[in-house]
Amino acid sequence: MEWLEPWCSVMQMGEQIAQSWQRQLQIEVLPGHSLFGKPVKLLARGNGDDALFEILDGSGRVANVHLTWSKSQERLPWPRTDIYSGLQDWGERVMVPEHQEWVN
Repeated sequence: MEWLEPWCSVMQMGEQIAQSWQRQLQIEVLPGHSLFGKPVKLLARGNGDDALFEILDGSGRVANVHLTWSKSQERLPWPRTDIYSGLQDWGERVMVPEHQEWVN
């Protein structure tokens, strides 16, 4: 995957940072949230508090999540989450438009 600014791969962030983002997602989601109880893996970080997680259920889906960095569970609909059918779908609908804004 070619990551376009402002997105960067989890590989560029380091393991400790990646783990902290995954832990934060677990803190914020509550029953009723689309990611509650689902295994996920951080793939990339975007601008600010945006993160891209792979949903590890065999579907190939990814979740674009805006974390709040709250110290406890959020109230729905937070953390704001949009789910896409896969990386290509997300890239076309999110990463490319954000990149165009970023460079302008």
